[in-house]
Amino acid sequence: MLYNIISYITRDPMRKIFATIFAFGLWIYVAIGNNYSYQKQIKVVYTNLSDTLIIVDSVSSIKVTFSGRGGALFSIWAAPPKAQCDLREKESGQFEISTKDLKIPVGYGPLRVDFDKPALAVSIDRKIMKTIAVRVPIKGTLKKGYAISDMIVLDTIDLTGPQEVLDQVSELMTESLNVRNRSISFEKDLRLEIPSPMLDVKKKSVKVKTIIKESMRKTLTDIPLVLIYAPGQSARSERDALDTLIVEGTTERINRLSNTDIEVRVKLTKLGPGEYLLPAEIDPPEYVTPVKSVPQKFKITIY
Repeated sequence: MLYNIISYITRDPMRKIFATIFAFGLWIYVAIGNNYSYQKQIKVVYTNLSDTLIIVDSVSSIKVTFSGRGGALFSIWAAPPKAQCDLREKESGQFEISTKDLKIPVGYGPLRVDFDKPALAVSIDRKIMKTIAVRVPIKGTLKKGYAISDMIVLDTIDLTGPQEVLDQVSELMTESLNVRNRSISFEKDLRLEIPSPMLDVKKKSVKVKTIIKESMRKTLTDIPLVLIYAPGQSARSERDALDTLIVEGTTERINRLSNTDIEVRVKLTKLGPGEYLLPAEIDPPEYVTPVKSVPQKFKITIY
């Protein structure tokens, strides 16, 4: 049996190959002349938007049913087109764009195009540029007896993006700067953390100069306590001030430090009536570090 199959295949193989190719070609010829439907998810491309505007939200793709001759559908299958959405006359705002207004370039034969939705939602905003402040978070501890005097960002950072998004951004964070066991000033490039993919920045990092000097300590007394509570709450603390606070920093920062530069507060907004023993939040000026406070907790009654 196997011998007969092998004998049939090897007998005049060129004639069989030609017959196979001819049959396949005939099938294609018949197929491209018939009508079919073909469904495809295609990309949406937004064109002719003014340089002063930017797309905030949009539909990236849409499902389309193509109906027509097999030859035209084959070209769609081989090279899927993109739906072009013309935004030439649009201003800032939210729009519903009819899918009838989309243009789909088709290179071969007439086709019927049906979309799975009647319209596309597009949100457009003004594109603005804003010079933004940069904040550097610190990790690690300096060598004992030293403190940060100042941290200088040597680069100017300009952000470009939608006005609605940029209005909510007051500063950019960098990756954390490790100052562990440092005792002399240094410079370092730090990567920027961009809060939204809609924001564009030319520089992805900034150079930061950290100035380190010898430190000193200072003792402050009778710093007023601030109670923060919600409307309708009332509260009373057994003590109305922090008795003692020891802080550390560079000489120039510590020498000009006074009680009014430090806020000592306790937040009560999420607590119900009752008696509590709560730690205070101490908020000193930048690069001044609390070392010790007395008392560490306050007895507070909420009514």
